[in-house]
Amino acid sequence: MQESEQSEEEALIAEALGDNPNASQLRLMRAALEERRNRFREELKRTTSDSDRAAIASKLKTLDTQIDALLQEEGITEFVETSVRVTLSKAALDDEE
Repeated sequence: MQESEQSEEEALIAEALGDNPNASQLRLMRAALEERRNRFREELKRTTSDSDRAAIASKLKTLDTQIDALLQEEGITEFVETSVRVTLSKAALDDEE
């Protein structure tokens, strides 16, 4: 794929996504939350106070919800990105015929 075709593809994907982040950005966000969740899990193992354990457990539950939401959004976004790419590829093949 030539650079101009790639730029056009990226522009069309960005247009399709609107103000929403692309799949790779969502993946980075999810990875950051997963790292944070892992740190809280380690902290939970070291914590002996019941009130601290409850607070950490609540944070973990929230993080799990956020990670699940990002994972779903990432899947949807990947689908949109792939759909744009397939449409462009099909159009390019049709043009060659």
